[in-house]
Amino acid sequence: MKKIISLLMILIFVGSVFAGCTSTEVAPEAPVVETPTAEEDSDVITTASIVDNAEAFVNALSADGTWIAAALSDITLTEDLIVEGEFTNNVRSENLKLQGGTFVGDIYVEAAGFRVSKATVEGNVYFATQELMDAAIADDTGVVTGVYEVKATDTDVVTTASIVDNAEAFVNALSADGAWIAAALSDITLTEDLIVEGEFLNKEKVARKIAIYTQDADHNIIDSFTLTAPKMIVRSENLKLQGGTFVGDIYVEAAGFRVSKAT
Repeated sequence: MKKIISLLMILIFVGSVFAGCTSTEVAPEAPVVETPTAEEDSDVITTASIVDNAEAFVNALSADGTWIAAALSDITLTEDLIVEGEFTNNVRSENLKLQGGTFVGDIYVEAAGFRVSKATVEGNVYFATQELMDAAIADDTGVVTGVYEVKATDTDVVTTASIVDNAEAFVNALSADGAWIAAALSDITLTEDLIVEGEFLNKEKVARKIAIYTQDADHNIIDSFTLTAPKMIVRSENLKLQGGTFVGDIYVEAAGFRVSKAT
């Protein structure tokens, strides 16, 4: 055992001597830093909003989201998708690009620079003004199966997340968990009573509104719709029923109810 230990010590010593006697030392090579190409530095890589579910997708495109939302799977929403907020690398956000895949539904453009690129819209694209339509970016790779035209709406309707075309969404919009306005895009028929409740603010004032119409930039009504229900029970203050026709009885249990340009 002693001989083995002594031999190991001699080998270590000899190795040290030769290491000390080398005339030059070879420096380790510096690590190679590769710069990503333009293709590798893709939009999807630079964002934190790579999502695979509806809630995350909606949040990513909100005013508190990010400039891009990249889907990893099919996404189906039961309510309108609102794209808003201004982002450095930025419908309500300027220069929005819908790229790749298929969007099923209508798109309402309320900001300049909208573009469909290598994507299909199975629906219509409506612009709030002619100027916004003129400011849209033409892209031959995009396909819109429906109309591509100006369809101005009331400024109140433009600012809400509750632009609806079906009964369930309309009822939800006017619930205590809804929004301050419910704007219909078609006739709506309810088989149960419509309850309008909850306190909401519009321009820092307590208010609620039911809009059963669309109108142009000069506030001329373009389309009027009919809302039918056994009864409407109003529990929200300052509710204004505007435009169109309501078929049914109304029971008012809060102050400030008003019928404006409606039947």
